[in-house]
Amino acid sequence: MIDADRNDRISEAVVEGIEALGSPQRLEILFALSEAEREHRRQWHTLTFTELHDAVAVESSSQFSYHLDRLVDQFVDETSDGYRLTYSGRKLIRSVLSGVYESTATFDERAVDGVCVFCEADSLVATLEQESFLVRCSACDTTLVNDCFPRSQSRNRSPAAIVESFGYRIWSSYVHLRGAICPECYGRVETTVEAHEVESQTRYTHGCSCSNCGFTIHLPVEVAVAFHPAALARFWEHGVSVLDTPLWELFEYVATDAFVTDAGPGGSDELVCTLSLGDESLDFEIDETLRVSPLRAPDQ
Repeated sequence: MIDADRNDRISEAVVEGIEALGSPQRLEILFALSEAEREHRRQWHTLTFTELHDAVAVESSSQFSYHLDRLVDQFVDETSDGYRLTYSGRKLIRSVLSGVYESTATFDERAVDGVCVFCEADSLVATLEQESFLVRCSACDTTLVNDCFPRSQSRNRSPAAIVESFGYRIWSSYVHLRGAICPECYGRVETTVEAHEVESQTRYTHGCSCSNCGFTIHLPVEVAVAFHPAALARFWEHGVSVLDTPLWELFEYVATDAFVTDAGPGGSDELVCTLSLGDESLDFEIDETLRVSPLRAPDQ
């Protein structure tokens, strides 16, 4: 049974939009407009009816008009100068070109640097399972990272480069999440702090979810601390560039207690995280919205 909220989203316009794509000729129209943009190196480049008709393999002018009309408003804008892609049309073509509708590529399991936050073993491996990129501990068989794996991310990359690209991709997603922006649809995400009891240890994660598209991700709260300017600077002073350190390598600082996070007086809605590098330490407060604030000046 379809719930009311989901049924509201399956509107007539959505159904018509999907149906409008069910034709090779209509996809050719979108591709022609996209190729014109790339050729002229200008977004919103327009083609006249005649130019667009000449670029598409539809002999009959009436048939071409029919297919074009099915795309107008949702995927194509009709202007006084001609026709151009809408944002949705451009997004669709990019998805097709990236291979998002194709089956995911595979690569053999490979060892990666990092330490398991649960068993502290130096035995992390990256692999692909069920169209997801995983980093797991081969010692305790715990999955530490789970991310979707589009085919486009594997194109023209060696297995080592694929793994490296995920390190940067996760951080790019987190930059969006810092602003409560969904990395998938750019809608607003809601953030919650969750406590996990594992072998007498309490680990805290922040879960981000988008009510628009359903995107969900969980990250250690220490990530929010690591991206605070004071923490970034302290890491840099110790020869570590956080932006160039994959998430699974950052886990080592959690496992070795360089990061120590405990509940504050307000419970898990008010965490205190201490970052200790060398003989120096910094204390941070993390509230329920993942806002991070130093509890004292870095050099005091």
